[in-house]
Amino acid sequence: MLDKLKHSSFYYFIACASIIIGLVYQDFHKVPLTGGIIVLGIIWIGTFQFKEKIKTLFTKPFALCFIAFYLLHLASLVYSVNTTVAYNDLALKITLLLLPVFILSVSLFPQNKKLLLLHLFAISMVSMAVYDLYNSFLEYETSNSISVFYYKNLPHLLVGKPHYLAWYYSFAIFIALREIIVVKKARIAWTFASIILLFSLILLSSRAYLFAFLLIASISALVWISKKESSKGRLFKILGAFAILLGIIIAVPNTRERIADTFVELNKLVDSSDYRQTNPRVYIWKYSIELIAEKPILGYGIGDAKEELSKALKNCDALFWNGNKNVPLHRKSLNFHNQFLQTWAEVGILGFLLLLFLMIRPFYIKNQHPLFLIFVGLTLIGFLTESMLERQAGVVMFAFMYPLLSSLKK
Repeated sequence: MLDKLKHSSFYYFIACASIIIGLVYQDFHKVPLTGGIIVLGIIWIGTFQFKEKIKTLFTKPFALCFIAFYLLHLASLVYSVNTTVAYNDLALKITLLLLPVFILSVSLFPQNKKLLLLHLFAISMVSMAVYDLYNSFLEYETSNSISVFYYKNLPHLLVGKPHYLAWYYSFAIFIALREIIVVKKARIAWTFASIILLFSLILLSSRAYLFAFLLIASISALVWISKKESSKGRLFKILGAFAILLGIIIAVPNTRERIADTFVELNKLVDSSDYRQTNPRVYIWKYSIELIAEKPILGYGIGDAKEELSKALKNCDALFWNGNKNVPLHRKSLNFHNQFLQTWAEVGILGFLLLLFLMIRPFYIKNQHPLFLIFVGLTLIGFLTESMLERQAGVVMFAFMYPLLSSLKK
């Protein structure tokens, strides 16, 4: 029996590692990601003890929350008119049901192996960052345009997904920082890794995650200092690091321009005479809230919510500044650009509350692992500006990392 459990633990670990590798190659090769999930399922079924697994799940509020969240999406099929879109969305989000069940109902490998998976994730992110920078350099040699290093032009593996990649990199930086500050092993290698990731994060110019990283890093630093007998020297080092980081962010032209656009967008909220509108979210959120107010209990169903938003935006005469000219907002195909609003519009207020529970509850439970809280904090900020669960890159990352990290012991 012990040999069987040992083998199951090994294969479970390999399957999880395959999922992490699959996050890097998800747009090109589905085998590592899909194969890892399938192997997890086979092992979960093959180890039997279903009664004990179900009992374990009932002791895990986060697992029950994920299950209920997916079942709400499934139930919305009843009142979704566009069933093709609904079935596609259910297929996309199936890992929100499967991975929490597979991970939280069993304990097949110890804490050190879970941390090893996080190391693999961070190393994979560094590899992806180096690959992207190298390919952008090759493009720069032929085009002589510095823009190949910025924003949507930088990702070559997760093409056109700078927001998701910034999410990945932000969390990977914190994993590296933990190794440097807390574990204190291979500090030179982890320092080099964190520099590459931070440099790539700045070039990606994801304003939400630049803000998220600075905010979470500041809070983490304050918590860390409060638990140590901090000297003035240590405090000045931390403040100096933040000053250097802000200086680099301001020095990078593309990132500086996007931050300047943020102030334009904020000004748009109070000054409607400003002719530029670089971000349609102000209007999308306005029309989203009006839609939700019409059907707040059940929502419109996962098949129809985005279509209803598109219909509503046809009445919007706002212009979207695309960098060169003003374009009518209703000509673009848009989602809700906020996961909380997206979920509420799709499956109603219960779905919104379940998602809110997953984002808020960890901060009220004692002795949660710092990396878990950091991940939730980064995800929460990302959810405020993007519908992160509308793409595989967001769904699998959330469905895998959340249960894995929630099972870590402090």
